[in-house]
Amino acid sequence: MSHAFIVMTLFIILQPVTLFGQDSLSLNQCEEKLTVLYNSILNENPYNRENISRAFYDEFYTMLEEEEGSFTHPFSKLENIGKIYSADKRIRIYTWNIPYAMDKNLYYGIVQYYSNVHEKYIAVKLNDSLTYSQNSRPVDWPGALYYEIIVTRHTGQKYYTLLGFDLHNVLSNKKRIDVLSINEFDELYVCQKLFQYDGKLLDNLEFEYNEKVVMSLRYNHEIKMIVFDHLSPGKPSLEHQYEFYGPDFTYDGLKFERGMWVLYKDIDITN
Repeated sequence: MSHAFIVMTLFIILQPVTLFGQDSLSLNQCEEKLTVLYNSILNENPYNRENISRAFYDEFYTMLEEEEGSFTHPFSKLENIGKIYSADKRIRIYTWNIPYAMDKNLYYGIVQYYSNVHEKYIAVKLNDSLTYSQNSRPVDWPGALYYEIIVTRHTGQKYYTLLGFDLHNVLSNKKRIDVLSINEFDELYVCQKLFQYDGKLLDNLEFEYNEKVVMSLRYNHEIKMIVFDHLSPGKPSLEHQYEFYGPDFTYDGLKFERGMWVLYKDIDITN
């Protein structure tokens, strides 16, 4: 898989700009200004992108937090920023990556959701230690480009399971699964110990594989399972060297049962 087709880039000036404030621009005007900044990134030296990318991140967050109607605005001109809704339309997630020095990528993410407590949509920056787990411990976001949200419910609590992609390095890519929820105080948090996988309880799942192959990871609505390629090394001697792993034409699945994602190995997806 060529990184050139997946890279998401943006450019902004080093000094913070105030695109949004008391005399707010329309959403279309805000988007126009952000798009100009975003599209200018290719003119910037990759080694200088981290600080200016953070400034853009802050401005985008401010717009989402302050501008009424931003939750439903399409942002179609920011075409390289991923924008996905949950099926219940409670949350919207924005993620993007910045190509950085030495084939590295910087990841940015924002979750926007409706707060019944505040009676408005609020935004949370994933990069700023999302906040917290259900045990009030800070959780560092590893970074991913999320492309699907699965909504499940158990004993009245909703869970938002996120499927994502990570351009890990020049040798391997990753797919990952994370779970978010919203507590009784309308605070967003990262769920823990929701995966029963090979006899272990895990906070999230991560799959690493060769950069030149494609791994499928999708929710199958017919069988109500997250279905994914089983990964194996090209040779037995390459076990645990994940840059040599790829699909072996078998499939595993995760089914949401009693509030947890439970692993089922070698499932048949033909029926």
